[in-house]
Amino acid sequence: MRNDWFQLSQDMRVRGALEPRGVKEAIRPEWLKGEDLRELERANLHFALQPSHQPVAVDLIERPYPLWSDPLKQLLQTFAPRLIFRLAGLMDAEREQLYPYWFMVPPQLACLNEDSQFDSSGRLTRLKADADCLQTCVWPIVQAVDNRLHENVFLINLALAEAILRRDFTGLCMQRVEMTTAEPMV
Repeated sequence: MRNDWFQLSQDMRVRGALEPRGVKEAIRPEWLKGEDLRELERANLHFALQPSHQPVAVDLIERPYPLWSDPLKQLLQTFAPRLIFRLAGLMDAEREQLYPYWFMVPPQLACLNEDSQFDSSGRLTRLKADADCLQTCVWPIVQAVDNRLHENVFLINLALAEAILRRDFTGLCMQRVEMTTAEPMV
């Protein structure tokens, strides 16, 4: 079986993508790591949307914390039923419309290779992943973790990437992950 992985992110070229307000104040970074989950269960995750002339409900709102659309969440749960999700409602008061999105507690994996490159602000510019680490991963989606990372990096396996491509999702980008393997000792 091929060990291809892809970085999944929001396509920032989509104009009018939904932008929830107050997410950074309501969601705690520890929840992404699977910590304080009882507090996450009690949290009220309802957010007003930035006004937009023509709002576009993209399937992944990446910043400040990732929120996943209902159809994308359903697909992720098909591939990984044990993923933890918490409903987050996004309200467009101007149009009186509610968008159901989901906050996910992703499995975390330290899979970045030391050759990954970062710019002066700490933003990832070249992602290189450890092929051996991802080869043994049982999850179809993981969040890459590394002390050098200052952003959320989601990696998906080939099967999940193909399933996403077969559906009509909006505002997603997938980029093949460059893999590195350990050099055999001579």
